[in-house]
Amino acid sequence: MSGLENLPYFALKLQEQFLARKARNKRYSLRSYAQFLEINPGTLSAIIKGKRLVPLQEAAKVMHKLSLAPKDQEQFLLSLGVNKPPAESSYKLDPSRYAVLFDEWEYFVILAVFRLADFKSTTAWIANKTGITEARVDECLEVLQNLQVISRKGPTWERNHKSLYSPHDIPSRSLQQAHLNSLELARQMISRVPVTERDYSFLTVALDEKRFKKLKKLTLKFRDDVFALDEQSKKGQLYRVNLQCFPILTPKPK
Repeated sequence: MSGLENLPYFALKLQEQFLARKARNKRYSLRSYAQFLEINPGTLSAIIKGKRLVPLQEAAKVMHKLSLAPKDQEQFLLSLGVNKPPAESSYKLDPSRYAVLFDEWEYFVILAVFRLADFKSTTAWIANKTGITEARVDECLEVLQNLQVISRKGPTWERNHKSLYSPHDIPSRSLQQAHLNSLELARQMISRVPVTERDYSFLTVALDEKRFKKLKKLTLKFRDDVFALDEQSKKGQLYRVNLQCFPILTPKPK
């Protein structure tokens, strides 16, 4: 492992602890280190070489396992291009178990209204706030309860987790469907919402691989910043924020 001075901070810290463990036990392998960190060995190999970021949803866990001091945690996160990891109250939605939530757009919209300060636990109120029919709201609430994402306490519906997130950079049919749902919703709203009340924009850029990776880091940071705005604002209108970046030409099979 040479050229350490050119690696991002997160890769340096991971390599540093791996080499320290290997110095104590020469038989200690990268696979053992990956098992300790609960990360796929191939993914970890790419991360410590600086070829891939630590997945955002894994950042808090990795820093905890590395026993990083607060100052090191700050540097670790900055090198990932984010201000903070998902909160401890965040819950990871495994697409294989929660596929139905990604298949239909209504679920995350309904979950979003739970965060509003004036939230009311009635089908009529949720339907009025989201534009979803009352019958469909009832169906979605039943599914969310069965999946233990929400629960009923007396007359009141409550979310079981403050924040939810899905895995990043993994192949998943359900996640693909969720993105298609968002794109379709965005397409519909172009004609329904006045231009003064929406913002659709795009740009086309030419980037090498290094700059494209930086672009992905910027979009992740932007997403974190948007969630921070959500935390600060408890009233108002629901907004769906879509971010897309992709090559114009599909890469040819090797």
